[in-house]
Amino acid sequence: MVQATDGNFYGTTSSGGVANCPDGCGTIFKITPSGTLTTLYSFCSIGRCADGTYPTAAPVQATDGNFYGTTYGGGANLSGTVFKITPNGALTTLYSFCPANGCADGLFPAAGLVQAGDGNSYGTTDEGGTQ
Repeated sequence: MVQATDGNFYGTTSSGGVANCPDGCGTIFKITPSGTLTTLYSFCSIGRCADGTYPTAAPVQATDGNFYGTTYGGGANLSGTVFKITPNGALTTLYSFCPANGCADGLFPAAGLVQAGDGNSYGTTDEGGTQ
């Protein structure tokens, strides 16, 4: 989890939620310091899971106040996504990774993102990329 500037904690679950996966496709949640939990988003709520599935790392809060993260699966090519979510739970899929090994952008991001001093976010994928 990450503690945000509003004092609340934000995190992900790699399964659960109310979606089309057998055990749920994962969620993004907020929990207050006193322990009140709110599910902000359940993945695979869009056809063919274009919004992503199975987030495996905590989101990072960027300087714009929004949270950014990755999903291991789903997206337009079923190979993972990069997403933005507002503190109120409005999710935008920013990028869908390539559907095959050997793609220059890789596939299946399993780690979270970091925001660098230049304002850009950086991350890694488990497979693919150029050699």
